[in-house]
Amino acid sequence: MTVVALQWLLALLALVGAVLAGCNGLSGRNVPIGNPAPARITGVVVDERDPAVPIADALVQILADDVALSATTDTNGQFVLQVPKGKELKVIVRPPAPLAVLFQQAAVTVEADDEEVHVVIPLLPLDISPPAAPSLRIVPDSVTLRLGERQRFRALTDGTTVTPRPVWSVHGKVGIIDADGLFTATRVGKGKVRVRVGNLKADAQVTVVSVTGQ
Repeated sequence: MTVVALQWLLALLALVGAVLAGCNGLSGRNVPIGNPAPARITGVVVDERDPAVPIADALVQILADDVALSATTDTNGQFVLQVPKGKELKVIVRPPAPLAVLFQQAAVTVEADDEEVHVVIPLLPLDISPPAAPSLRIVPDSVTLRLGERQRFRALTDGTTVTPRPVWSVHGKVGIIDADGLFTATRVGKGKVRVRVGNLKADAQVTVVSVTGQ
């Protein structure tokens, strides 16, 4: 191969590489190159009045600086999305068309600050105002649990329970939580439970140990 031919081949390879790199924007569940540690957002959308009732076919949209993702909840009201770790995300949940005459759209903030974040989003009826709080505290603010054990957390403002139900989330692969703040330990490790009301948030540190206490 002549020197000129080799130069043309190298230039062609560089051009192909540039095109491929330009096509690696965030689309669907893909995370852009340069972010090797994505976070996984798992969530469930429920009826605020009766959290045992999941909302299927709700549209979940996640927005941030360079993130635009969407998913539809399954028959259990669940969704899964993969996002760049470290992002503060705006999550918008729209009820399915047949239920739009019953439920409000939800708009919440979720921080993708761990490898996995589990969030519970209650949809409010049209006649109920979103929760508001001048201050926010979570009780208890630190717990150690064995695998399989449960702990109910409370969201308080000025000493009273926040109503209607706020948004609960678990950060770290240590367990799951429901719309009433009931946490179930499912994996040994350290994480946190977070409650959010508007722009306010409060965290509880959670340590999960094995059934032998180690």
